[in-house]
Amino acid sequence: MAQQVWTENELTFKERTYGVKSRLRRFRWEYPVGKPLRRWFPRSFFTDPLALVDICSPWEVAWVTRYMATEFTGSGAVVELGPFLGDITVGILKGLRQNSTVHSATIDSYDLFIFEDIEDRTAELPLSGRFHNGESFLPLYKSRLGQDRGLVTAHQGDVSGESWSSDSPIEFLFNDVAKTWDIWNHLKATFYRSLQVGGTVVEQDWAHACTPWLHLWHHRYREHFQVLDQVPHSGSVPFRLLTPLPQSAFEPDHFSDYSEDQVSDAFDWAAALVDSIRQRNVRGAYVHLYTLHGDLDRASRLCIEELVGVSSDNELVQVALPELAIRLNNRAAQEEADPQGPSTN
Repeated sequence: MAQQVWTENELTFKERTYGVKSRLRRFRWEYPVGKPLRRWFPRSFFTDPLALVDICSPWEVAWVTRYMATEFTGSGAVVELGPFLGDITVGILKGLRQNSTVHSATIDSYDLFIFEDIEDRTAELPLSGRFHNGESFLPLYKSRLGQDRGLVTAHQGDVSGESWSSDSPIEFLFNDVAKTWDIWNHLKATFYRSLQVGGTVVEQDWAHACTPWLHLWHHRYREHFQVLDQVPHSGSVPFRLLTPLPQSAFEPDHFSDYSEDQVSDAFDWAAALVDSIRQRNVRGAYVHLYTLHGDLDRASRLCIEELVGVSSDNELVQVALPELAIRLNNRAAQEEADPQGPSTN
């Protein structure tokens, strides 16, 4: 039932150890790049059945743990937007326990805490059938926080309806909930407004195609931030606020507020902040932006142009798609020059 707290004791030994070998192989493969975070890597990744379900990377957990243990000063609050099952929250708490200079902190987490696609996510796992779409996982989330759960205030509901006191500075902000432009505009006005100078925000969806508004805004206000290194084996990019943001940064913005050149420059810059594998995801956000706003011709041209750059030994990529891109661009230029004239193929 929705309010029951599931425990791994419900699983057999074989079910609890499902996927351990594959997780060890993954760790060995990812270790060379993630090596600086090895001390902070969550051992629960190898044994926790829910590690196969949570949406964050264990390297993100390691990064957050290290940050809280070594850089967090306690001068502001900790806010996590979209914690899902709590792996990042657990990393925050673990890092706090290892921080020798900070003895208390305020941690606020915001989520609907309602399962949406959990049945699909667990369909091939030993957890299949144990969780159901539409159920609250707030009790499960709280149970995973262990003895330090009292440090966390969980806010259940639509984050668009949440508020934050302007008198409470935020030192660490982890954002994994800006899934629409409307939500993003609310987050800026509510939480980003309180990010203190010297504070850090982690954009978990940076190397994903679904949140192009992040790239546009951060590019516009890039002079106010120091870009930290991408979290290994993840789509997360952290930013440290260096100088106060202007009032305009917190006001609602829209697609029409950015010129075509500004959009292009923003995604060139954004893609350069991540590894070559995930750059395609950021380029996908570039295409997705135009798709979301109804300019399907522009989105089609961009998509084709991006596909041309993909390494693949076939003539669909090397011959057909480049020619199609040229013709689509020519048609668009002709229609712009002479809207009443006939288009040519």
